[in-house]
Amino acid sequence: MFSRHSRFALALAASLVLAGCGNGLDTTTIANGGIVVLGDQVTLHGTGNSEALLDATGRLVIDGHDVAVDTTQRQLLQQYYQGARAVREHGVATGKAGAAVAVQSLKNAAEHVTGSDSEQADAKLDTATRRVDDEANKICLDIGQIRAAQNRLADSLPAFKPFARIIDGDDSDCSDDS
Repeated sequence: MFSRHSRFALALAASLVLAGCGNGLDTTTIANGGIVVLGDQVTLHGTGNSEALLDATGRLVIDGHDVAVDTTQRQLLQQYYQGARAVREHGVATGKAGAAVAVQSLKNAAEHVTGSDSEQADAKLDTATRRVDDEANKICLDIGQIRAAQNRLADSLPAFKPFARIIDGDDSDCSDDS
């Protein structure tokens, strides 16, 4: 009854919707918990159980101690923070786009059952699915922003070394192999 495309879209949408239903907190985890965005705070978990806190001003606190940074390092910390917050925002937008795919998939199923114009319904589903892809691509750009800041911080700020590999160089989830 459902086309292969419709089943895939419905499964994708359902997983995105379920992923967005957290514990009610404003929490996003990135890189298997290496980065946690909770409210307006970004927490980094590095090697050796090191923990760092970042805020929007570029303040860096590692294991409870403020770290002195120069202007360039502060800008990089702000870039890192903004990238992590953007992942959260774009993740929410991706979830909403996924929910729209789920709704359109259900409409498609109804169109197919009633014998209505399935080509038009399929076109609407394709459009909704492209929105998910567009939002997911924004997350890839955000991760790239975090990685660039991370790499420059690792080179210029010795205290940041335990956090230098949170985002690795593997872009396999962000490659454009369509």
